[in-house]
Amino acid sequence: MSFRIEHRVGVAAPASEVWDLVYDLAGWKDWTGVYSEARGRIAIGETLNFTFTVGERPPMSAVATVYDWVPEAQLAWNARLPGGIRTLRYVEIEKLSETSCILSNGDYYSGLGTIFMGRALRRDIKATFRRMNENAKRIAETRWVEKGGAVEAAPAPARRVSPLTIQPLKPTVKPATPWGFGGRGFGPKLDAR
Repeated sequence: MSFRIEHRVGVAAPASEVWDLVYDLAGWKDWTGVYSEARGRIAIGETLNFTFTVGERPPMSAVATVYDWVPEAQLAWNARLPGGIRTLRYVEIEKLSETSCILSNGDYYSGLGTIFMGRALRRDIKATFRRMNENAKRIAETRWVEKGGAVEAAPAPARRVSPLTIQPLKPTVKPATPWGFGGRGFGPKLDAR
């Protein structure tokens, strides 16, 4: 089983303001409200160490490997969590203009342990991403204004497909009646579209 949990928010500040927060792992403890520790070097293949809290649960630790990063756009890392859960965690910044962006914060989960991740835990994870995004939005916009930047209305984040998402192929075959048994055939009929 695999699934994704994500939260997106519009930020009325340049992508660089948000990236400054994301790139400074040591500072995550000061603004995320989730990570009490985040350390490591952001470079592909490097190790990151995290201590984080989801909801009212006790703090957890994770050792992750940087999967990909693009300055002012994306940071993604892989980790294995207790219980046989694998994650691909990401923070993406989609630049909309020179003074606005969309911040996406999410996780792809896979592995046998995901069957034990109930609705309450999934809601808490989503709330955790929301809190982290809202904090980043508030700080980035405040810093932008302090630098003399104008804050316009924050863009509304449209639901989109993440570049990390793999889309299933559309079937090219649909069930039909190739042999004319009153609409109850047993073989596929090629889609003539």
